[in-house]
Amino acid sequence: MLYRPLETEPGKVSTLANLLRRVAWLVGWLALLNMGLASCSSLPGIATAKHPLTEVSVSAVRKEVPAAIAPLLGKPTDLWGRIAWGLTWERNHPAIKPEIEHILSQPNFFNLLSDRALPGLAWIVSEIERLELPMELALIPVIESMLDPWAYSSQRAAGLWQISPATASHYGLEVNWWYDARLDIPVATEFALSYLAELQQAFDGDWPLALAAYNGGRGRVGRALESASKIHEAAGFWQLKLPRETRRYVPRILALAEIISHPARFNLSLPQLSSEFTYSEVATEGQIELSTIAELARIDLAELRQNNPAHLRWATAPDVSSTLWLPSSSVEEFQTNLAKLDPSERVSWAHYKVAPGDTLSAIAQRFNTQIALISAANALENSLIRSGDTLLIPKGAGNVVVADSLAREWPPKRRPNSTFHKVREGDSLWRIAQRYGTSVVHLANLNGLDPSAYLQLGQRLKLR
Repeated sequence: MLYRPLETEPGKVSTLANLLRRVAWLVGWLALLNMGLASCSSLPGIATAKHPLTEVSVSAVRKEVPAAIAPLLGKPTDLWGRIAWGLTWERNHPAIKPEIEHILSQPNFFNLLSDRALPGLAWIVSEIERLELPMELALIPVIESMLDPWAYSSQRAAGLWQISPATASHYGLEVNWWYDARLDIPVATEFALSYLAELQQAFDGDWPLALAAYNGGRGRVGRALESASKIHEAAGFWQLKLPRETRRYVPRILALAEIISHPARFNLSLPQLSSEFTYSEVATEGQIELSTIAELARIDLAELRQNNPAHLRWATAPDVSSTLWLPSSSVEEFQTNLAKLDPSERVSWAHYKVAPGDTLSAIAQRFNTQIALISAANALENSLIRSGDTLLIPKGAGNVVVADSLAREWPPKRRPNSTFHKVREGDSLWRIAQRYGTSVVHLANLNGLDPSAYLQLGQRLKLR
C-alpha cells in the first residue's frame, strides 16, 4: 500500500500529516503552473480577460491608382502601340477622311516607315514622353520626311524634321561641309520640339495652329488667323485660309493618328517594333574616321552611317569632339579600344601648312592626290590658298575612292540629263561627280578608269 491507515501507533509520525504535506506540495505546484500559463497570455492567439481578441474587418473597396503610376499600367511595349497609347487629340473633322484614304492608298506606307523607324522614331517618342508633350508631335517627321534621315526638299529643308537653311541659321544650328545639325537626330529633335512649344505659346496654347505655323510659317498663319477672327468669333485652324499644303498638313497628321490608333478598323496589321531605345551617345574625343569607329566598336560601317546621318564625310569634323550613336552593347568596347588607339591612327589624312609659293597643283602632286579632293576636303571656294593656312591632305591616291565611297553627296544634286561630259581644264573625277550628282566610283567603273589617274583634256566620259 502507498499510505498507511489513519490509525497510528504512539511515538510515530502521523501518516495523515504526511499526506497533508504531499497535498500542499501538489497545490503549490499547480499554482505555479497556472501563473506560467497566465504569463503567456500576451502571445499571439492566446486570449485573456485583460487582452481579449478583437475582430478584424477587411474592406472590399478598391483604392484609386496613383496618378504617377496610372499611365504605365497596360502601356504597350511595341513602338506603334506606344504611339497610339499616347494619342489624345480629337479626330472628327470631315477634312480628315480624305487624308486617311490618301494614306491607305499607299500599300507599302507602314512597311517603309517601319524599316526606317529605328532608332530615330523610338528616340523621338521617348523625348516627347519625357517632356510631357502631345504624342501627335511624333507624327510630324512621318509627314515631313517619311522618316528618311537624309530627306532633302526642293526648298532645301533637310532631315527628319525638314528644317530649312534659314531656320537653322536663325537659331544657330551648325551646318558645314563636314556636319549638318539638321540631320543629327538628337539635336534636330531637341530643336524641333522646342520650336513647336514656342509656336504653341505664341498661338495661346493652340496646337493645331502651332503645327500649321511649323509647316507654313508663323507670320502666314498669324495673318490668316487675324483675317479669320474678323469673321468668326472663335477662329481656329479649320477657319483659316491657307495654302493647300498647309491646309492638308494638320488633317494628315490627325489621319495618321486615327489609323495608328485603330489599325484593325482599316484592315491593317502594323509591324511589331520594339520601342526600347538601345543606343547611347559617345564622344569621339577628336577627329576620327568613321571606318575606324566601326572597327573599334565592332559594328557594321553601313549601320554606323545610317544611325549618324549628320556626319557627311568619311570622318568626323576636324578639331572638335563629335558625338555619335552607337549600340549600347558596343559602347564599353569602343571606349576601351579608343583609349588604346594611337593618335596617328585616328585619321589617315595629313595636315599640311601652306608655305610661300605653294599652289594647290604642287601640293596635290607632292601628296599624290587630286586638286579637287583637296578643295573639297577643305571647303575651298576657289584655288586660292594663303601662306600659313593648314590644309587637310589625303595621304595617298587610294583615298580618293575611299573618301568618295564614305562621303555623303550633300546637298544632293539632281541627276544629269546629259549622257556624256567633255573633260575641261581643272576637271577631275571628283569635281565631275559633284557637278552631276554621281560618284567617283560610278564614273570610274562606267568608263573603265583608274580613279587616281589624271584625266586628259577633251576626254569624253559617260555619265549614265
